[in-house]
Amino acid sequence: MNLDREANMLRVLTHTSRQFYVTFGILSAVALWGLCGYIIQLRDGLIVTGLRDQISWGLYIANFVFFTGISYGGTLISAILRVTNSGWRHPITRLSEAITVFALCIGGPMVIVDMGRPERMLFLFTHGRLQSVILWDVIAVSTYLAGSVLYLFFPMIPDLALLSKRQEFSSWRRTLYRKLSFGWTGTPEEQHLLEKCVSGMAGFMIVLAVSVHTVVSWIFAMTLRPGWNSSIFGPYFVMGAIYSGTAAVVLSMYILVRMLHLEDYIKPTHFRRLGILLLTFSLLYLYFNINDYLTAAYKVEGSEKHLMQQLFFGDYAVLMWATQALCIFIPFLMIAAVLFLKRLQKFLPPAIALASVLIIIGAGAKRYLIVVPTLSTPFLQNTNLPFDWIHYHPTWVEWSITFGGVAVLLLMYMLFTKVFPMVSIWETRQDEEQVETAVVPSTKPASQRWRSISSIPVILIAGLLLNIGDARADQKPPAKKPEATSLSLEWQQVATPAPKNEESKQTQLSGREASRVDKIFGRLLGWNPTESSDNLEAPPSMQVTATLHDSKGQPLTYQVVSLSLKTSFGTLDFGSRPTDEQGKAQFLVKDKRYGKYSVESIYDGGSDFAAARATATVDFGPRPAPALPSQGVLIAPNLTAAVAVPFLAFFGFTWLVFLFVGCYILFWRLPQIRKHVSKKAPWSQRKQPSHSLATHGLRSRKIAGGGY
Repeated sequence: MNLDREANMLRVLTHTSRQFYVTFGILSAVALWGLCGYIIQLRDGLIVTGLRDQISWGLYIANFVFFTGISYGGTLISAILRVTNSGWRHPITRLSEAITVFALCIGGPMVIVDMGRPERMLFLFTHGRLQSVILWDVIAVSTYLAGSVLYLFFPMIPDLALLSKRQEFSSWRRTLYRKLSFGWTGTPEEQHLLEKCVSGMAGFMIVLAVSVHTVVSWIFAMTLRPGWNSSIFGPYFVMGAIYSGTAAVVLSMYILVRMLHLEDYIKPTHFRRLGILLLTFSLLYLYFNINDYLTAAYKVEGSEKHLMQQLFFGDYAVLMWATQALCIFIPFLMIAAVLFLKRLQKFLPPAIALASVLIIIGAGAKRYLIVVPTLSTPFLQNTNLPFDWIHYHPTWVEWSITFGGVAVLLLMYMLFTKVFPMVSIWETRQDEEQVETAVVPSTKPASQRWRSISSIPVILIAGLLLNIGDARADQKPPAKKPEATSLSLEWQQVATPAPKNEESKQTQLSGREASRVDKIFGRLLGWNPTESSDNLEAPPSMQVTATLHDSKGQPLTYQVVSLSLKTSFGTLDFGSRPTDEQGKAQFLVKDKRYGKYSVESIYDGGSDFAAARATATVDFGPRPAPALPSQGVLIAPNLTAAVAVPFLAFFGFTWLVFLFVGCYILFWRLPQIRKHVSKKAPWSQRKQPSHSLATHGLRSRKIAGGGY
């Protein structure tokens, strides 16, 4: 019976097993250990962590991105299923929405933990700049948390009104449920308003969720560091968040089914459908991984080249390949096997849950690979730094705080299951029994299928045997020894090119001072920096000429020559140029530097000519006397404030929507509906308003089976 399964589900709220207390105690101990580690960090500073000047972001920022991504899947899946009106969503919407709220409560504070001085977080609000992507991120995550709380709370109101009248609960629980239900009576008008409100918020939460995780990616993508300077980071982060968030929902479903015995609500068909989603998301996430790494590896130059070498063949290679296997390949094979192989379909829920565990672990490692390798691979490499400065290893304090955050997340989720029902009662009462569709078996017997598959390697082997004779081709004569070459460097100082004419210069100045509004708002918002009366003459440029000759002294034309400059921090690459008809390749160095620097030119050679290199010392002139500018200058680029205006407008409008939904609907619209209904009702019915959901159109339906 429908009422029997509801009674079995609500029994969890009043009966607590020994396993619950043991698990709660273990998680509490881990959380206290994490708190102890954070107290030590507050006392001694960030020196107790592995963070240093070169790698200032580590495990904490990776945790922030990871928990924010976990939160993404819960609300987005629930919202998309509500918008598409998928009936099978009802048993899993609340547990997925709870994951969003609790994961954000852990992910957001990780930024404060990373600061070392949490009191300085207030400076972000007192001295914040509209141009700062970090300020955008704080606004976005806080808005997302507020919307997720409302989106979790509103569908719970009818259930809270129902629970407030059940006598098996204690008085404080009934009082809590009654206060949180805001006088809900279950009239058709109230139900219509609630469904309309939740449906509207579902569409709004989809847009908000996509925008929030895009803003999270901008913390990295708005910088010029190798590996982060990518326009694909927005959808890349969104896809990774959906993937890991869906895995978190599946894992939560499996744990609740095993621990709370929710087999009457969460059936194998839910695991099968979410497994198909995971299978699709894994392929999409693989596409974004290939796209991100291929575009960087194809160019193979500068700092990007060193980063790719470190990721695929260097210090991070083992973690990199293990992450790809754990996060994509192994889960894909596991889920595909239990979905499409009939013999393995009986293992569908545990197999998909195990695949979800691997996805979550791989997602955490992937966030670490996004943050740390880039910081250990700056544009200017310096091999003279100590090993610990350029290699980051989290200390026990960082691991303690990380596991403490995970423990607090699980503790909040466990307490939520003991106070509120994990399945929406009023929505599942309207459900029809979900019947799992049978998988159509293949028309071929298994032996024929295996025979057809095994014939493919046989054909390949036969093709290789037939082509053995072609491998015995005539051997080419030995290549001749490359001809020797010589490379020389010359440099001279050239004047910085001035504006083409005075008229264009005057046009520029008049354009800047054309509008008083542009003066005021441009300087306020940052798109028109304050003009300075200082002498801003550009430093002179250096023209370095590399001349390439063969052994006979003849110039070599159309040969590629590269140029680099050595500094105390590393080598700065100025690219490559082809030689002209005189064997010369000219490089114009416009860097603002002073003093003497060593430049090196390299010719890689080829089959006809040998490689060569040359070095020279270039004098960029004396360093000017230090002086301060007469006026302040803006640090951020000019257009970032202009970008921030529509961003703040969107999230400001979002907060207005949340205030409207949270205040107007709860404190004004619902009381007005109840007053209107009470005036129409007979006097005998006004004194005894019914809180039972079943008397207001929510009829119970019988299902196959009973309790557990």
